[in-house]
Amino acid sequence: MLYYLLQTVIFQVLFLVLYDVFHKKDTFFTWNRLYLIITPLLSLVLPFIKIEAFRNQTSQVYVTKLERVITISSENLVVLGTTGIDQNPTNWWLVLYCAGAGLSLLLLILKFYKLNVLKTVSFKTDLNNKRIVTLPNSNQAFSFWNSIYLGDALSEAEKKQILIHEIVHVEQKHSLDQVWFELLKIALWWNPIIHIYQSRITILHEYIADATVIATIDKQNYIEQLLNVTFQTQEITFVNQFFNQSLIKKRILMLQKSKSKTIAKFKYLLLIPVIAGILVYTSCNEESNQLTNTIENSKNNESSDYSNSSISHEPQCPNQQSSYNKNLDNYLKVRNGKSSEAILDIISTETSERIRTIHFFKNQTFFVRNIPEGKYTINIKYGDNYAEKTVDGVCIAYFKDEKTNEIGDDILDFNILKTEKEINIPSYNLSIDMLKKESELPDGSSEESNTTVNGDNYEQAEPKCPNQNSKYDKNLDNYLRITTGNTTEVIVQIVTLDTEKSIRTVYIKRNEKYFVRNIPENKYRLIISYGDNYGEKTVDGLCIAYFKDEKANEIGEDILDFTVIKTDKGKNVPSYNITLDLNDNDPIH
Repeated sequence: MLYYLLQTVIFQVLFLVLYDVFHKKDTFFTWNRLYLIITPLLSLVLPFIKIEAFRNQTSQVYVTKLERVITISSENLVVLGTTGIDQNPTNWWLVLYCAGAGLSLLLLILKFYKLNVLKTVSFKTDLNNKRIVTLPNSNQAFSFWNSIYLGDALSEAEKKQILIHEIVHVEQKHSLDQVWFELLKIALWWNPIIHIYQSRITILHEYIADATVIATIDKQNYIEQLLNVTFQTQEITFVNQFFNQSLIKKRILMLQKSKSKTIAKFKYLLLIPVIAGILVYTSCNEESNQLTNTIENSKNNESSDYSNSSISHEPQCPNQQSSYNKNLDNYLKVRNGKSSEAILDIISTETSERIRTIHFFKNQTFFVRNIPEGKYTINIKYGDNYAEKTVDGVCIAYFKDEKTNEIGDDILDFNILKTEKEINIPSYNLSIDMLKKESELPDGSSEESNTTVNGDNYEQAEPKCPNQNSKYDKNLDNYLRITTGNTTEVIVQIVTLDTEKSIRTVYIKRNEKYFVRNIPENKYRLIISYGDNYGEKTVDGLCIAYFKDEKANEIGEDILDFTVIKTDKGKNVPSYNITLDLNDNDPIH
């Protein structure tokens, strides 16, 4: 957001400089009026315009289905799932902005109130569908909307000339211009450039009205009136004031100026290359966004304990077409294990396009931030000797010594979920590691149901004794899919956060997958034991599953939130996938 605001200010300054240098002294008042009204709006819109013709064109990246080998070890238990932001910290920048906008709105309301008071205490008449308001004991003169305000201290000759002047303001709807800039001053109260714009449009209104007046009365008499009349300055900034001390000299100089030649209108064509240059900049600034993102990630990575002095990064060449949404404070946190370097591609499920590529060194974490809304899958290559090559005009990252690759079968849904109470911005935590060779991978073709995957192993995986108080909700078609490695057997207890009671105990042997289904709505954490020689014992009247030869145990730090989220489109039923394995160097917890 800060980057967008900075862009709008720079574009407004550029348009104002162009106006002051080439157009301010010309007599093309109508053209200048349009210029001053439109260019502030252009500065707000142009940062959002991305023209693909200005960017390098690349072919789509097509992918094939490979076996999944994403793993999570006991060293760092991470759950692949949606992390909703339940408690947002106070955004003090937003509070400051709203306070400034509120104060600006209050000042505008006070100005309208002053006008209403003046109209209430003054004598009013009508002239050609225009309201004439006579101000008692005053020599002021100004107009707003369909009303012309004249002080009763003005002479009849002065009132006649002023009426002609102010009628031009009323008929040409100059008050609409002033209200437009007052609204901009509320929305962009922190931006001083809007005040400069309003001062430019104010003097331009006077030029337009003066030019109309001298076409009907003597120019010299009109100039003498501007010089000789004693006047006061009204503090209501959005009215068209006849007697404005700061503008009198400029108005007289413009009255004495000859009309600009028609050929001078071609100077407005300078807007074309300026806008084209801005569009080139806004369309091709992804690289700078990428650099900013890389710096932010580097700061995050500096706080981590890395065994390698190099850091994970988003390499420039394969990220030429990277997509970012700076308005979304989401992330994909990826932790790579110690077995191999990795290249991770984030692929859109709708277009099959690669939106981001990250190169991981061994044993490192990286935050992929500002991911646009959409659904994505993850492609991963493991290997050594990182390199880049161009295939069909597309820069691809690869390993010269590639060991294996995969496409994750999980969908990362980064679409924002709007509920009655809050906005849920998804973020994900993921651990990847290459612990097995591709030839050793178990067959994962049958993952559709408990019948095909768990099979006759159901009673063994959820033994009766420690599951006497198990909880099920047959109306929920959710699951926790657990995959074990070849190092050790695993016992997993699913424990509620609020009561610390186990609702399900699962025992899974080596190299197996198991779906824990129909989990009641709640928030849970996992208690995990690794070992051999499964056994059961009774402690305080409760049947407990344990390993006679226990190797390690842990309590997972991540929260598994199985609460169903109801949206306008339907129900979002969370499910989670984890892979558990024990490395030789894992500590006992």
